[in-house]
Amino acid sequence: MDQEKVRLDRWLVAVRLFKTRALSAEAISGGKVKVNDESAKPHKSIRIGDVVTLKRDGQTCAYTVMKAIEKRVSASDAIQCYQLEVDPGLDLDQKQMLQTIRDLARLQPKSKGRPSKRDRRVMQRFKEHIE
Repeated sequence: MDQEKVRLDRWLVAVRLFKTRALSAEAISGGKVKVNDESAKPHKSIRIGDVVTLKRDGQTCAYTVMKAIEKRVSASDAIQCYQLEVDPGLDLDQKQMLQTIRDLARLQPKSKGRPSKRDRRVMQRFKEHIE
């Protein structure tokens, strides 16, 4: 299953860094992904030992390729295909602060969304009351 080299967009999907190949290709074309500190294209071949740098959510992560795979694998197997280094320029306190900010952002609801049945009834009564 291991190969000598593999396309960058396929590897990103195979190790579960992106959900689809189209999303990975879009990120690569948008300049969010670099290989060995050089801009890359989706068809760029990567090998074991290459460093893939990915910018996402205001954070830069560096992944060292440990296995070159093309097919999507389970999450536990995917972790063995790369070695992660979170923004090497940050010290430990900054990394913890960044993680805390990301955790808080996940807890906040993005929007209330569609009104519930109860909310719609209240709005309807309010409209009837005004008229």
